[in-house]
Formats: sequence, C-alpha cells, structure tokens
Amino acid sequence: MQRLFLLSILSLLLFSCDDGDIIVSDFNFDQNSALNLCEFAGDRKVLHIVTESNEAISLIFDQNILENVENIISPETFSVTINNSNRVNYRRLNGSVESNIYFCQEIPPSEPTVIEEFTSTTGGNVEFTITRTSDSGVDTDGDGIDDIDEQGPDNDIFNYDTDGDGLPNFLDIDDDNDNVLTNVEIEIDIDFGIDLDTDGDGIPDYLDSDDDGDGVITRYEDLNAFEEGTTSRPVLNPLNDDTNDNGIPNYLDETVFESLVIDIFRENSVSRRFNITVVFNNITLENATTQRTIRLDSQGFGVFTFGTNDEILEFR
Repeated sequence: MQRLFLLSILSLLLFSCDDGDIIVSDFNFDQNSALNLCEFAGDRKVLHIVTESNEAISLIFDQNILENVENIISPETFSVTINNSNRVNYRRLNGSVESNIYFCQEIPPSEPTVIEEFTSTTGGNVEFTITRTSDSGVDTDGDGIDDIDEQGPDNDIFNYDTDGDGLPNFLDIDDDNDNVLTNVEIEIDIDFGIDLDTDGDGIPDYLDSDDDGDGVITRYEDLNAFEEGTTSRPVLNPLNDDTNDNGIPNYLDETVFESLVIDIFRENSVSRRFNITVVFNNITLENATTQRTIRLDSQGFGVFTFGTNDEILEFR
C-alpha cells in the first residue's frame, strides 16, 4: 500500500513538471520484475513488460544473446550501448494489456492507447548479468546427478572438475573423461551385475579413469573405436569391446590388458537455462512532444530466462 502511494506521488511529480525538467523517478518495475523476450527477423530482440500500473517498458536491441552465453562456465556480464539500434521506450497506457500481445507484433495494437511516451536518447548502456538457473532438481548435464551434488567438498560448483578438462562436473557429461558417459556408469551395475566401484579403490566408476584397476585407463581399452569409425571420427564407446566374449567389456575386465591409445573425447553437449538480470545505466528518456526527460542513473529493469539447446561446451 505504501509503495502504491509513493508511486502515485512520484507519478504526479513526473507528469506535472514544467517542460524541459530532468526528472528522476522510481518506476513500478525493478531488477526482480519478470521480463518477456520477443525475437524478430534480423536478430532484433525486444525485452518488455507491462506493469500493473499500465506502464509499458521495452528494450529493443540487436545483440545476439547466444554469442554471450555459449560456452560460459561462471556467471558473466556484458552490456550494450544505447544508440539508434539499441533503445529504451517507456509508455503510459490508458488500460491494461498482456505484454506479449502488445510487444510481439510488428505493429502494436491500437488499444490501449498511449497517454505519454518517452524514448531513449544516445548515451548510457544496458547491463546484462548472466547466471545459471539453480533451482532444486536441476541437472544441467543430464548425467543423473543434480548440480547441487556435483559441487565438490568446498561447495564450489564452478571449480569442481574431477578429470581436469576445464569443465566443472555439473557441466561435464563424462566426469572422468573415459568416454563412458556418467549417466551410463551410474547405471552400469544394473546391466553387468557389478558395483559402481568396480575395482574397489574407493572411487566410483563415473569418477574413475581406470574402472577395473588393471593399469590401462578405460578409454584405452576401446580397441575397435577406429574399426567402427574413422581416424578423425572414431566411435568412442568402450562398452562395445569384449575381447573375452564373457559379457563384460574390456574396461571392466581386470584380466584384459590390451590397449589402444585414444586421446579423442566425446563432444560435451548440454542444454542449459540462464537467468539474465537487466539494469539500465545513465540512460535519458525524452518525450519528443513536450521535451520533458527522465534520467535513469541505475535502474533495474528485470530478469528473463534464456536457454541453449545441444550446446557444445569446449574443453579448456
């Protein structure tokens, strides 16, 4: 109730000042507001929201978000400069409307009508802060282990990297780089009637580069990798090799020592979700008719969710 009263007072100040006044205002949106995203031809993006007080705010920009989130490990920030291509628009409407209906069309609907409109001038920037979604039950790499359980003994999810390949375990589909996927090694006991720790060394198979403890690392016991594939694109699957024909793959059979050097790894493909928080910095909005302006020194705009599908994370 107090916030609505404050907004009413601020709104009165905002829209009753003399022409040309620079106004600093507190809007009915902030960095926690849920934003929507529309994408148009030519990489044009529109982030938008229509608030309960019928404020329609949009950020139109040309930045390819995907370029800024692909292959990111830890949270990062990027920004876009406000100019003719990247601009902020603020409107007061005379009625309510669903944000996607209003903004996700080339021509906005005629209703509700615009009471007053402000558009950004050149200068300032919009800051995007990228963080991963981290709700309970999230398993980013799809390996059967929730992210929260792949954060290591010091609770640092971004630096717990068992195989040292530069990919933290929560983003690594093969945590020990043995070319047997983690989700397969977690379930392998069901198929072969063995324990998750085949060699009993205290390291579970999905984190053990030599699962049977015979001195030959697992990926080197994939003897027919090049027979089934090519030199440049071998079929990387140690599960396929069973020299003794006893139903146990070589990499789980401690009596088999034959090896083949294979230092090629399976592509690390994941689908991820990001929360991206948006903040306006040093932006001026101008009403072309009245010449009144609004200054946004540091104004949270909101947060939106963005995802990638089958993204290949590069080893570092």
